[in-house]
Amino acid sequence: MFDSERQRRRDVLRGTAGIGALSLAGCLGGGNGSGEDPVQLTVGSSSSGSSTYGNSQAIQRVVSQQSDYLSFITQDAGGDPQSIRLYADGEINSYSAGNYIMNQALSGTGPFSDDSVSTFPQLGFGHLSLNLYWMALEDSDIQTTDDLAGRDVYCLPASWGLRAMTEEMYGNAGLWEGLAENVVNVETSQAASALAEGRAEAFIVYTSNFTQLPSWAQEIDSRVSVRAIEMTDDYVQAAKDFAGAGYQELDEIGGWEQDMQGGDFPKHTWTETYPYYFSPDVDAQAIYDLMEICHNNYESMQEANPTILDWSKPENFTFALTHTDEIPVHPGAADWYEENDAWDDSWTRGDE
Repeated sequence: MFDSERQRRRDVLRGTAGIGALSLAGCLGGGNGSGEDPVQLTVGSSSSGSSTYGNSQAIQRVVSQQSDYLSFITQDAGGDPQSIRLYADGEINSYSAGNYIMNQALSGTGPFSDDSVSTFPQLGFGHLSLNLYWMALEDSDIQTTDDLAGRDVYCLPASWGLRAMTEEMYGNAGLWEGLAENVVNVETSQAASALAEGRAEAFIVYTSNFTQLPSWAQEIDSRVSVRAIEMTDDYVQAAKDFAGAGYQELDEIGGWEQDMQGGDFPKHTWTETYPYYFSPDVDAQAIYDLMEICHNNYESMQEANPTILDWSKPENFTFALTHTDEIPVHPGAADWYEENDAWDDSWTRGDE
């Protein structure tokens, strides 16, 4: 399957496991794949019910079935900034974070402007793309984003990186001021109730990897009649001009059970992508084996969470690796990319 030199390298990695291992509260560390030295990845994820949390839980379940030494433990950190800080404080050894928030952490801006962090893990692999868009209650008179100013709108939790990204995007275009006064600040677990009770009339939501709603949006789908609204020129231009997120036009929005397309207008979305990051003190073999498990068992993961990507395709591991100038690729991930012809020579391999 692999050439002999690379196979020998993997044997050496197995024989040297545990060197430089990280130990947090006696339970996080390196391992050798033999079952003697367990490796626990404690992975900071956004709030319970989010897409990052759901993906991590699906991976956790299958890893527990496939490996006798590797554990993938999902930790509800409450948001990407919190995950980044927990890692810097030595409380977790892995996390998922959106590229927008990671850019703020690296540049000391946004939530890190007054309390910066200087310790970062290494890049692993991509797992999530989110398309964000506007919707309204079906019986509302809100037809387009021009109708949003002064209305009660839900723009995701205040602690989330997606909220910060949206605030900056619309702030740059002079649009956030018209929304901010009437933003409904509740957690995602309360979003469906806020809409059902009329406390919010319009909202921002997202579809994960084009096919799946997060669980909090599934609750909206089951409880409230809603429809997409059209993004007008100012809002579209704000998304196109914003360097902190991507922009995509879709013919239809996926993931909903109810008919919520709202018309045949283009569905304008702004996008965010998420990789996993891992401590350089986690043994390279553990990260390599994690990626092999995802590569070979993604269908089992999809049974638990349809958002999981088709990881038989190497490009579905690499699409979210956007900060490679500042952050090296974990050596275990680098091994996997090299052996699957997915390595980019512009990337930097992390130290072992």
